[in-house]
Amino acid sequence: MRHLFVTLGSLHVQQLKNISPSLLVTTDILYSLYSNLVGYPSTTTGALPNPAQAEFFFPELVELKIFAETIMTESLNILNYLGPNSISLKVIEIGSDGSITTIPTVIGMGLPKLTTFRLEGSVIQQNLSFNFGPTVQTVKFYLMGRLSIGATTPIHTNLEDLYITFILPSSESFLFEAATFPKLYSLTLYPNYDDDNILLDVAINAPISILTLSAYQYTVNLLTQLTSFTNLHTLIFTSASFTEFPLSAYPNSLKTIQASSGNLTTFPNVPLSLTSYQFPNNKLQGTIPWNRFDNTKNIIFNVKNNPLITTTSVPQSFCSNRLFISGCPSITTVPECFLCYRLSPQSVQTDVIPGPNFQCNIALDSTMIYTVMGKGNVTGSLIGYGNTINNRYLLRPIIPNKYLQFTDTLKQVGPPRTIELTLDAMYPSYAYNFTVLEIGIDMLSPWYRQLPTGVVQFVAYAFNFNSYLPHTFKINGRIDCIVDGAIILNTYFNCNTTGLSFKRNDIVSFSISNGYFSQDLLIDIAAFYPSNVTLFYYDSLIKVGSNYIFNGEFGNGGGTLVVYFNGDPSICTVMIKDTDNVQCTQTKYWSGIGLTNITISVDGFWSAPILANLSSLESLCNTTGCSGHGTCDENGNCVCNTGYYSDKCSEKYPTFRSGEYDLNDRKLISIYGDFGPFNQTIVSITLNNTDCQVTYKSQSLINCTLVSEPTDGLALVRLTVDNSTNNGNNWIYFKPSQSQGSGSGSDSDGSGGELTYPFNCYGHGQCINGKCKCDSGYSSIDNCLTKTSNHTNTPNTTSPTTSFDIDGIDFQFEMIAIQEIDTDDNIINEVLTNSWSSTILTDNQTQTTTVNYQLNNSDTTTTTALVTATISFSQQPRDIQFGSQLLHIDANSIKLSVNISNWTFNTFLTTLRVIFKTTINNDQSIEFDCQDVNIDTLTYEQLSESIQYLRVVKDNIQFTGRFIDYVLSDGRPTFSRTSIVNKTDDSNDQSTILIGISMPQSSESILDPDFTPLLNNKSSDSGCDSKSNTWRIIVGVVVGVSGAVAIGVASIILIKKKRIIKRHNKNMQHKLSTIYFSKSGYWLK
Repeated sequence: MRHLFVTLGSLHVQQLKNISPSLLVTTDILYSLYSNLVGYPSTTTGALPNPAQAEFFFPELVELKIFAETIMTESLNILNYLGPNSISLKVIEIGSDGSITTIPTVIGMGLPKLTTFRLEGSVIQQNLSFNFGPTVQTVKFYLMGRLSIGATTPIHTNLEDLYITFILPSSESFLFEAATFPKLYSLTLYPNYDDDNILLDVAINAPISILTLSAYQYTVNLLTQLTSFTNLHTLIFTSASFTEFPLSAYPNSLKTIQASSGNLTTFPNVPLSLTSYQFPNNKLQGTIPWNRFDNTKNIIFNVKNNPLITTTSVPQSFCSNRLFISGCPSITTVPECFLCYRLSPQSVQTDVIPGPNFQCNIALDSTMIYTVMGKGNVTGSLIGYGNTINNRYLLRPIIPNKYLQFTDTLKQVGPPRTIELTLDAMYPSYAYNFTVLEIGIDMLSPWYRQLPTGVVQFVAYAFNFNSYLPHTFKINGRIDCIVDGAIILNTYFNCNTTGLSFKRNDIVSFSISNGYFSQDLLIDIAAFYPSNVTLFYYDSLIKVGSNYIFNGEFGNGGGTLVVYFNGDPSICTVMIKDTDNVQCTQTKYWSGIGLTNITISVDGFWSAPILANLSSLESLCNTTGCSGHGTCDENGNCVCNTGYYSDKCSEKYPTFRSGEYDLNDRKLISIYGDFGPFNQTIVSITLNNTDCQVTYKSQSLINCTLVSEPTDGLALVRLTVDNSTNNGNNWIYFKPSQSQGSGSGSDSDGSGGELTYPFNCYGHGQCINGKCKCDSGYSSIDNCLTKTSNHTNTPNTTSPTTSFDIDGIDFQFEMIAIQEIDTDDNIINEVLTNSWSSTILTDNQTQTTTVNYQLNNSDTTTTTALVTATISFSQQPRDIQFGSQLLHIDANSIKLSVNISNWTFNTFLTTLRVIFKTTINNDQSIEFDCQDVNIDTLTYEQLSESIQYLRVVKDNIQFTGRFIDYVLSDGRPTFSRTSIVNKTDDSNDQSTILIGISMPQSSESILDPDFTPLLNNKSSDSGCDSKSNTWRIIVGVVVGVSGAVAIGVASIILIKKKRIIKRHNKNMQHKLSTIYFSKSGYWLK
């Protein structure tokens, strides 16, 4: 038996489970049943209960509810018959049973599932310790005796509602601890006696949970401050003795306050948040503070039966509330809103009666009601307090007389319909016709599924939906969802979208709207395929046949699955697929260059892109590169552009490193360089547009014969190999026949040609065959004017700069940069030579000091070349082999050597230029034998226009430099042009110049200058006055280039200080006018 509901005199049985009707009436029932139980057999004997019955055997009984009309044996307490055989019992509700005078301990200890214990009309006559077990939720009883509720009370974990009526024999104290009653929210204490000397003190240490607190009679003394009840909703006092309300502060949560049948004389200053303000049957005096109720809505204001109130009228502003003022004879005037509904006692109670011609001026804002889930609005004025119509329609006041909420309990959908609503049941004449249209939407339990061909189908249950209205369905507020078929109320429906893709934990908005109303439903994407896709495995070097394994979510594994590489589905063929694993095999070549965008499509749904850094032989080749001069093939080999070769296309051809001609037959030309490893199948050579027919060719040498005799001067070499062309610029110089013998740069022929020799070789030599043959110790560089002399040199350990400080007169020739230039002299790359490291070596045997320098290349982006320099000087004369010539270096001369190795050229058309800086005089001359001798600052070779001499006169000291017109390129001499690349006037007298020495492409280039200190013997100067014959030092600088630069600087004794204006080289001035300084601080052409 599950439930037993008994009313003596008529027995009601409900919800019988697992029991035969013949077992319903047993000897366990203590009451005589005198009415037959319809449908079931029953007894009519009227016999008394079995006195031997000790306990009910109801192991499945859940609820026991009895209302006793007749008690056959008052000595039998039915509660004593409940015990272990009723362990399923949850509810005990008994009314009007006077035989129950005690509560046995089994109620708190023997019924482990009890939730409700309620006795009505039974008086418990015992001293009771409160214990109804940890499962009970509701307790109500009437006690005559002592009741113990305190610190020792067992924990009532689930007790929520407690109502105790009691008659105490003496004063008592109750303590409600938070730990004992953690869930108690409603507490009612009702002392049913009039003895003022018996008091009940109540302390509640769990005020936060209390929502309703009712204290009847003035004998209950609440010890806990009401402000501690932060969630209190309802506060009730009855028969209180106070004349002023005992509280000045209230919980913010309080909504209902009631003090009835007491001695209250003043109106309490209660909070405006109240919805029920009830003080009936008191002794209130004076006027009602109506201003406290400004802007209130739908509150219950009850001051009935307070005859001492002196207020005479109710303001119009109070029409939005309920009014109970009967029994207040001074109030004789009330607004129309209350007179319209004075016959509705649930809303208005007043003694004021309207006149015989009174009519209620009801006005409706609209008779159209749009309902949402059956609820809509009716607004207007004097529209009352609501009504229930035909047990279907409900009008509930939100703001009485202004705003009623309409409810159709059937939530009828379909086209607009007309209904009649009566605003108040007591006024049938207040009936109006309204048009009602349901516009609400209520879709439940939305979910989704993926269908083939990329369709996402959304499914929802149409709990409320009016198909009469057109509706739109959107995903994420912008994507149309097309409904599949008609939507039928209380059934599921589908709508479909295409082209959508989600991932796990996405939140998708599913929106339905009809022009009146919209609903947004959020769908949590718990799974969506393909998602969370990762590339788990792939070969380190991919190729045809490589396998790729992907992990992720791919659906049930039965769909159509395609793997795309940068949008191409033909690269990788799927071999294995299941719900969380996919494997494909590469069936088509893929380079793997750059990041590969891999996506997977399952049934038309796309995964998020996977950016994979795949590697193939081709991509590895591209990583290391073909030096920018080729492309990589599938096997990782460089396919070089025309003019390049090697594994990385780093070698360029044709490159011109040096060139020469046969001195006996100038038509026989040899060109050295790199002409490629491909057998030089197509070779074309011209010199100054004259064909040179190839007689021999290899990767490093090409011999050819000119078809005609070349002219003197520079030759522009144009060389084409395998369709790659290089203009060699002016790297071959056909010298005039008179200078072929010893070659330029020889000490015996330093002039480079026949000169005019003034003053009979200055008295220090003889003129033989148009040339000065100098006396021993005198130099032919300046036609025997100077002679060698001892000079102490101090090396510069910070940079390979040739510098002299003679009697306070300073001269410097400084290397400042190395430049890579194109055929138009544009700078392609530049390395500043401003940071060196050095070591010093001394050879005592030869009395030679050597300083070795190495350029510090901190910035490897400009060059990785090895740049070294050497400065040496000795007190002994030396002979230095430079190329094919033997250069004689006098004692105390300074020799500078610069070596540039392994320069990486940008193209095979670029060359190098080494930049030196020095200071010159704009105009200069000396005086000899009373004649002015002009000293040209720069002297050029006639055909090549290459600088031969640089002369600087400072305070009668002359520094002379000579430049030889060849360099050593990979050990072979080839023409080198020395030129001015920039000139800047420092003052009217001096300028700073930058001198550039050009070199072809080579693996190694060497510069090898030397500097010689010279003296002038003034004894050969007849003079023109008696001035001193003091010796002056002249340092001659000889710069030899072609892998070597020789600079000779000499000191010369001058007879008289004098400077005269000297002509400028007009051709040079024109060139310098087009040259400007660059932002690097040096120059730019």
